[in-house]
Amino acid sequence: MENQNNQPNAEAYTGRPSLYFDTITFSDGTILSLDEEDIIVFVGPNNAGKSAALRELEEWVARSRPGTVVKNANLKKNGTSKELRHFLENNSQKTKVSNGFNFGGFGYNIHESHINWFDQSTDRHPVASFFAKRLATETRIQGSNAAPAIPLFQTPPTNPIHLLLMDENLTNNISQKFNAAFGIDLIPFRAGGSEFPLYVGKKPEIPKGKDELSREFVDSLKNDCVRLDQQGDGMRSFATVLLNTIGSDTHSIQFLDEPEAFLHPPQAKLLGKYIAEGRRDKSQLFIATHSTDILDGLLEGSSGKVRIVRIRRSENINIIKELGKEKTSSISKDTLIRFSRVFEGIFFERVFICESDADCMLYSSILNLQSITGEKKPDVLFVHAAGKHRMGKMAETLQALDVPLSIIADIDILNEEDTFRSLIEKTGGDWTNVQPHWKVIADFVNSKRPALNASQISGLIRSEIDGIEGVGEFPPKKVRGIKSILRDISPWSSLKQSGRLALPGGEVVSHFDNLLEKCSEIGIWIVPVGEIEGFCRSIGSHGPGFVEKVIEEKDLQSDPELQDLRDFIMKIWKGDK
Repeated sequence: MENQNNQPNAEAYTGRPSLYFDTITFSDGTILSLDEEDIIVFVGPNNAGKSAALRELEEWVARSRPGTVVKNANLKKNGTSKELRHFLENNSQKTKVSNGFNFGGFGYNIHESHINWFDQSTDRHPVASFFAKRLATETRIQGSNAAPAIPLFQTPPTNPIHLLLMDENLTNNISQKFNAAFGIDLIPFRAGGSEFPLYVGKKPEIPKGKDELSREFVDSLKNDCVRLDQQGDGMRSFATVLLNTIGSDTHSIQFLDEPEAFLHPPQAKLLGKYIAEGRRDKSQLFIATHSTDILDGLLEGSSGKVRIVRIRRSENINIIKELGKEKTSSISKDTLIRFSRVFEGIFFERVFICESDADCMLYSSILNLQSITGEKKPDVLFVHAAGKHRMGKMAETLQALDVPLSIIADIDILNEEDTFRSLIEKTGGDWTNVQPHWKVIADFVNSKRPALNASQISGLIRSEIDGIEGVGEFPPKKVRGIKSILRDISPWSSLKQSGRLALPGGEVVSHFDNLLEKCSEIGIWIVPVGEIEGFCRSIGSHGPGFVEKVIEEKDLQSDPELQDLRDFIMKIWKGDK
């Protein structure tokens, strides 16, 4: 923008004064120390205090007053009020008023007599709008509506669309990102009379020797494209966020509430990536979100700067837990964690980790019974680890963010000492408290009978496939037979099939009960009947087929055969409460 004094200022400060949060103290006493370019992502269940934290931090920039979630904060600044004046003289619209001059730009209008408020430590409200802006969910749709007509370069821009009209590079940048999300261009209508709307569609070619104000271009634009404010909420919201986060070049602190609102997952991920990559240098971005897609995009766009902070409420206290930059960076490189549902757990009050999808289906069906949890539906997420070996990794990630969780494992988790020990330790347990009980059980099982050798196993399998020829389907009965052989090759197979009943009374079963109790204290629940099929032996299927039959053929609420299953889930639920 031009200096309206029309006088050169050779000594003008060339930097851009800024404010940023150095520390934030929350209601539980947690102090978060921040860097100048951090992206702070608030996650957690509903009504935990995420949006309230954004509002209170925005208010803190203007006046240092404790709120409900944020009790204290310390802001640092780059530059002085003198340097702020130099910047405004050279980069804003200067307008004469009756008592002096106003300096204006997108989102701010500062009287020259108020510039010294930048040096204040507790009250900066006359200059706060220059440094901070919050984009609330409720303004997301209308935020990209047509901008009012103003004399450009003569009065301060009041709408981010005005910035597009004055900056062709910014227009192209935002249009390219919009096109990547929706397959069409975003075009400002520069020939507006009383307003400047945005259009969407394929941008018309500009006739040779003409520009975007020519009749040919305007007619093509209006005939072939459609106004953005006549499009769906997703397009309008996406454009609003881009305009405000990428278009703004003065705000060193931005607050963005639920950027995923109205967007499908692919667009939400792109938006997260774009706002992480496109925000101005030397700025902090605070985001409250319920979307793993936004989070994944942020990690892709700026994984080294992302700080994931989970908020949950305990009565009137907001409990804060940060994942940490190193852990966040590690997760951003772990494909299985990023693209599994486990990361969704940070938005729930509780997470259940099971071995398989079928386990999740049956256990969640029982948990949703009113007799288990009452009238209120549980705010829980069930995720499966596709086996035992990734349970510990999933648990470690969620525990780092203070997500309450329960892990349900089949009894053969005890088969592999390293896997079982890792799970104990990654959920915060002490292996030395569990190991003596585990050893008694393992010694008993391994001494019961030796595992079949390779020759014996191959002989059993050959007997199953003997006589099978031709190009037809492999007999399903033979498939089941082979699977049965493979299940039975380990001395642990009888324990998995019968559970606690396979153990002799006395010392061994006493150690087993003690092991279950110590595991449950740290949120690990071992299926006492061995595996999920042990809860309903009248159904002979296995895996997904078993679960489907139980749900379809049994009364989950009252069938007496399922009483042990209901008791097991009830114990887990109440044990977690």
